[in-house]
Amino acid sequence: MNKNPETKILILYLTKYGSTEQYAKWIAEGVRADLYKIEDFDTARFDQYNAIIIGSPTYMGKIQIKNFLEKNWDALKTKSVFLFNTGLFPGESPESKKSFEMIPSHIRDHIEYIKIPGKIDMKKLKFTEKMIAKMVKTDTSDKVSKAKIVPIIDWAQKSETPV
Repeated sequence: MNKNPETKILILYLTKYGSTEQYAKWIAEGVRADLYKIEDFDTARFDQYNAIIIGSPTYMGKIQIKNFLEKNWDALKTKSVFLFNTGLFPGESPESKKSFEMIPSHIRDHIEYIKIPGKIDMKKLKFTEKMIAKMVKTDTSDKVSKAKIVPIIDWAQKSETPV
């Protein structure tokens, strides 16, 4: 838990299959923070926070929050920002590195970042998504684990600077 009651941490997330949402909720259990789905948050309120944790799934090789980051970077660039990204490919894979590099360098260079495992339910996929998953031999086993958020919790606890 954050020890400084003046610290304002915001957790924002997008979710496609539920992994990112699960991680966001676990993070909110570990730090005192406001938690919102991206579509439910008024970005005019960014000025109320000094640290922002953003969660995003990867879908079709793209970190889904990319456009949001670009659109709101002027408001975010004065904040401490941590992006966690969920997906099926490991963080060190070329695919994961490529998706992160799609975020402009002026943003990438000023945020903390981690890629953590996601999961998908093959039964919920559309036909073309199933075909792609099979072609790239996607590992669909559930690797979502609360232990994966430790670096994010540690970062949040170090971001205890008053607003």
